[in-house]
Amino acid sequence: MSSNIRERLEAAIREADERARSHLRALRESTAEAEKAMRPVTDAAKEMNEELKSTPGIEFTINPESVCIRFVDREFWFGFDDQSQRFTGEESAHSWYDGERYSESYEWENQEECIDAMIKLCAQYVQMARAISIIATQP
Repeated sequence: MSSNIRERLEAAIREADERARSHLRALRESTAEAEKAMRPVTDAAKEMNEELKSTPGIEFTINPESVCIRFVDREFWFGFDDQSQRFTGEESAHSWYDGERYSESYEWENQEECIDAMIKLCAQYVQMARAISIIATQP
Protein backbone atom coordinates (compact mmCIF):
# COMPACT_ATOMS: atom_id res chain seq x y z
CA MET A 1 0.00 0.00 0.00
CA SER A 2 1.44 3.37 -1.05
CA SER A 3 0.83 6.32 1.21
CA ASN A 4 1.45 8.93 -1.54
CA ILE A 5 2.72 11.36 1.07
CA ARG A 6 4.30 13.64 -1.53
CA GLU A 7 1.10 13.92 -3.59
CA ARG A 8 -1.07 14.38 -0.53
CA LEU A 9 1.28 17.04 0.87
CA GLU A 10 1.42 18.91 -2.45
CA ALA A 11 -2.40 18.83 -2.71
CA ALA A 12 -2.77 20.11 0.86
CA ILE A 13 -0.29 22.94 0.16
CA ARG A 14 -2.19 23.93 -3.02
CA GLU A 15 -5.46 23.90 -1.05
CA ALA A 16 -3.95 26.07 1.72
CA ASP A 17 -2.59 28.48 -0.90
CA GLU A 18 -6.01 28.79 -2.53
CA ARG A 19 -7.68 29.50 0.83
CA ALA A 20 -5.04 32.13 1.51
CA ARG A 21 -5.69 34.10 -1.68
CA SER A 22 -6.64 37.64 -0.91
CA HIS A 23 -10.22 38.66 -1.58
CA LEU A 24 -9.05 42.12 -2.60
CA ARG A 25 -6.81 40.83 -5.35
CA ALA A 26 -9.34 38.30 -6.54
CA LEU A 27 -11.78 41.12 -7.31
CA ARG A 28 -9.34 43.15 -9.40
CA GLU A 29 -8.82 42.77 -13.10
CA SER A 30 -5.95 44.32 -14.94
CA THR A 31 -6.93 47.36 -16.98
CA ALA A 32 -4.91 49.79 -19.07
CA GLU A 33 -5.91 52.55 -16.65
CA ALA A 34 -4.67 50.58 -13.63
CA GLU A 35 -1.41 49.73 -15.37
CA LYS A 36 -0.85 53.40 -16.29
CA ALA A 37 -1.66 54.61 -12.77
CA MET A 38 0.57 51.96 -11.20
CA ARG A 39 3.59 52.51 -13.46
CA PRO A 40 5.43 54.85 -11.02
CA VAL A 41 4.58 52.45 -8.17
CA THR A 42 5.83 49.38 -10.03
CA ASP A 43 8.97 51.28 -11.11
CA ALA A 44 9.61 52.21 -7.46
CA ALA A 45 9.03 48.59 -6.44
CA LYS A 46 11.58 47.40 -9.01
CA GLU A 47 14.14 49.82 -7.62
CA MET A 48 13.36 48.76 -4.04
CA ASN A 49 13.64 45.11 -5.02
CA GLU A 50 17.11 45.77 -6.42
CA GLU A 51 18.17 47.69 -3.30
CA LEU A 52 16.85 45.02 -0.90
CA LYS A 53 17.84 41.87 -2.78
CA SER A 54 20.45 41.00 -0.16
CA THR A 55 17.90 41.23 2.68
CA PRO A 56 16.75 37.71 3.58
CA GLY A 57 13.05 36.90 3.80
CA ILE A 58 11.71 39.60 1.48
CA GLU A 59 10.13 38.76 -1.86
CA PHE A 60 8.68 41.12 -4.47
CA THR A 61 6.16 40.12 -7.13
CA ILE A 62 5.76 42.98 -9.56
CA ASN A 63 3.06 42.94 -12.22
CA PRO A 64 2.05 45.81 -14.53
CA GLU A 65 -1.05 46.52 -12.40
CA SER A 66 0.07 45.50 -8.90
CA VAL A 67 2.89 44.90 -6.47
CA CYS A 68 3.03 42.22 -3.80
CA ILE A 69 5.71 42.25 -1.11
CA ARG A 70 6.09 39.23 1.17
CA PHE A 71 7.92 39.20 4.49
CA VAL A 72 8.06 35.70 5.94
CA ASP A 73 4.45 35.39 7.22
CA ARG A 74 3.04 38.76 6.12
CA GLU A 75 2.01 39.91 2.69
CA PHE A 76 1.37 43.40 1.36
CA TRP A 77 -0.46 44.03 -1.91
CA PHE A 78 -0.65 47.38 -3.72
CA GLY A 79 -2.93 48.18 -6.64
CA PHE A 80 -5.22 50.76 -8.23
CA ASP A 81 -9.02 50.74 -8.12
CA ASP A 82 -10.52 52.03 -11.37
CA GLN A 83 -13.89 52.76 -9.77
CA SER A 84 -12.72 54.89 -6.86
CA GLN A 85 -9.63 56.20 -8.69
CA ARG A 86 -7.60 55.48 -5.55
CA PHE A 87 -4.56 53.41 -4.83
CA THR A 88 -5.41 50.48 -2.61
CA GLY A 89 -3.47 48.14 -0.43
CA GLU A 90 -3.95 45.12 1.72
CA GLU A 91 -1.83 43.74 4.52
CA SER A 92 -2.52 40.14 5.32
CA ALA A 93 -1.08 37.46 7.53
CA HIS A 94 -1.87 33.96 8.65
CA SER A 95 -2.61 32.83 12.13
CA TRP A 96 -0.51 29.70 12.33
CA TYR A 97 -2.56 28.61 15.31
CA ASP A 98 -5.94 28.38 13.60
CA GLY A 99 -4.98 28.65 9.92
CA GLU A 100 -7.10 31.75 9.37
CA ARG A 101 -6.02 34.66 7.20
CA TYR A 102 -6.34 38.16 8.61
CA SER A 103 -6.21 41.30 6.53
CA GLU A 104 -6.47 45.04 6.70
CA SER A 105 -7.17 47.35 3.76
CA TYR A 106 -5.66 50.73 2.97
CA GLU A 107 -6.26 53.53 0.48
CA TRP A 108 -4.07 56.32 -0.80
CA GLU A 109 -5.03 59.34 -2.88
CA ASN A 110 -2.03 59.28 -5.19
CA GLN A 111 1.03 57.37 -6.36
CA GLU A 112 3.43 59.16 -4.01
CA GLU A 113 1.42 58.19 -0.92
CA CYS A 114 1.36 54.58 -2.13
CA ILE A 115 5.12 54.61 -2.78
CA ASP A 116 5.76 56.18 0.63
CA ALA A 117 3.74 53.38 2.24
CA MET A 118 5.88 50.77 0.44
CA ILE A 119 9.10 52.51 1.49
CA LYS A 120 8.06 52.73 5.16
CA LEU A 121 6.91 49.12 5.14
CA CYS A 122 10.21 47.88 3.74
CA ALA A 123 12.21 50.07 6.13
CA GLN A 124 10.40 48.55 9.11
CA TYR A 125 11.11 45.05 7.85
CA VAL A 126 14.80 45.78 7.18
CA GLN A 127 15.17 47.20 10.68
CA MET A 128 13.57 44.07 12.15
CA ALA A 129 15.69 41.75 9.97
CA ARG A 130 18.87 43.51 11.10
CA ALA A 131 17.88 43.21 14.77
CA ILE A 132 17.19 39.50 14.37
CA SER A 133 20.49 39.02 12.56
CA ILE A 134 22.41 40.74 15.39
CA ILE A 135 20.68 38.61 18.00
CA ALA A 136 21.31 35.42 16.01
CA THR A 137 25.04 36.11 15.74
CA GLN A 138 25.58 36.79 19.43
CA PRO A 139 26.97 33.94 21.54
